[in-house]
Amino acid sequence: MKTLLLVALMFCCCISRLDALSGLGCRCIRTVPNPVPARAVKKIEVIPVSGRCRRTEILITKRNGSIVCVPPKAKWFPELLETLQRRNSTLSSTALPPTVSTTDF
Repeated sequence: MKTLLLVALMFCCCISRLDALSGLGCRCIRTVPNPVPARAVKKIEVIPVSGRCRRTEILITKRNGSIVCVPPKAKWFPELLETLQRRNSTLSSTALPPTVSTTDF
């Protein structure tokens, strides 16, 4: 009985270790300290704390396709969001085709 319990415990440890090594953790390894210009932003993703990552992550996809991570407490980030929201509301007040997504900037 003890042997079976020990084997089951080792199995659980191996499975949890494999999950940790599978690359499903945090997407941001490092963050950029400098502001990202609003004209360069294509999309912003905010990934909340989860079982995969213990911190909130903010990913900005630039128009050139590169992705940068922003520290959640960056002082310039709220201003960037405000600028993009103003620009987006100005664009949505004009006639846009219905296929345009309002989540992308």
